[in-house]
Amino acid sequence: MSRQERFDAAVALERPDRVPVMPLMTAFAPRSQEITQGEAWRDPEKGFKAMLDTFNDLGGFDRLYKPNLFWPMIGGRFCSSPVRVLIPGRQLPEDALNQIDEKELFSRDDYDKLAALGWNAFWDEHYEKMSGGRPLERVISAQNRLLDEYIRETEIYHSQDIHPLFGAYVDSSIMAFSMARTLTQFTMDLYEVPDKVKAAMDASCDDLIQNALDVVSKTKIPLVFIVLERGSGFYYRPDIFEQFEWPYLQRYVDAFLSEGLTPWFHFDTDWSLNLPYLTQLPKGKCVCDLDGMTDIFKAKEVLGGHMCISGDVPASLLTLGTPEDVREYCQRLIDEVGRDGGFFLTTGCECPIDAKFENVKMMIDVAKTYNGSK
Repeated sequence: MSRQERFDAAVALERPDRVPVMPLMTAFAPRSQEITQGEAWRDPEKGFKAMLDTFNDLGGFDRLYKPNLFWPMIGGRFCSSPVRVLIPGRQLPEDALNQIDEKELFSRDDYDKLAALGWNAFWDEHYEKMSGGRPLERVISAQNRLLDEYIRETEIYHSQDIHPLFGAYVDSSIMAFSMARTLTQFTMDLYEVPDKVKAAMDASCDDLIQNALDVVSKTKIPLVFIVLERGSGFYYRPDIFEQFEWPYLQRYVDAFLSEGLTPWFHFDTDWSLNLPYLTQLPKGKCVCDLDGMTDIFKAKEVLGGHMCISGDVPASLLTLGTPEDVREYCQRLIDEVGRDGGFFLTTGCECPIDAKFENVKMMIDVAKTYNGSK
């Protein structure tokens, strides 16, 4: 099978010629090419080359997580909370990992304004105040320039039969609002002013969906990467999930599937309590991507035959384990989670910056050579 055919078969719950494989690779690539994180962030061409060279050094694989270190977004049309990202070599040491500077971006009093204006109009009005006077026009210019770069890089990759994973990304409802309010303040909001939160989410959901659709119209990659973390049972009771995450997730899925796009659920934290809800979504159309905190083998019991599962080689194994340890775990994943198809072998969230190259290579090689236990 081609890389595209193999990917499509896995999502559709079919058995491809072998299990498709992909490390979710960002910071690992500059480190493996012996350049600093700061160099890769300052110079997109260096970040692009590091990603491409590392892909080739690893022998190639079925999807490339991102063409570069940044995320694609149309200027001023935020697919997530416009949080400040601390950049290596600027606000952080030269070879540090980038970090999110989580602060309150709007107050509890602003929920009413969000409910009245919606997501996009609210940030049009509020961004400069929130950012301490940074003109929105500067952000728009930078985001559009990086989107053009993303498109250019994607075209180069496609010419070499390398397929970047997602055409756009978008935060889930709880993720977007939690990052804008901080986890602590947002949790208090859920219990103290739930009606205000709900009204603001109702007014924002369609904008978040449309922002992602508009990005896909530019990148031409028919997959939306949905960032989920803070709506899980790890943080909240199921009744909170049912009110403030699940209805909007269903709206996301309906909208993206209607446009022929694959929803890729990136489930950070433990989603064990929430997995049964996913069986209500259309069969063989979405991907459940796990980060190692959810028991992937139990996820197979719940979702097997209904939704493709992606995961879940742990960061600890890739950094501290041996190639033989990686081989054994990957073979177990292929045997148990990959049984009967519908499985994508990936890292548990992003490939760690200090992963051993030989361990990442082993993960890829196992997928290419191991046919499962007899």
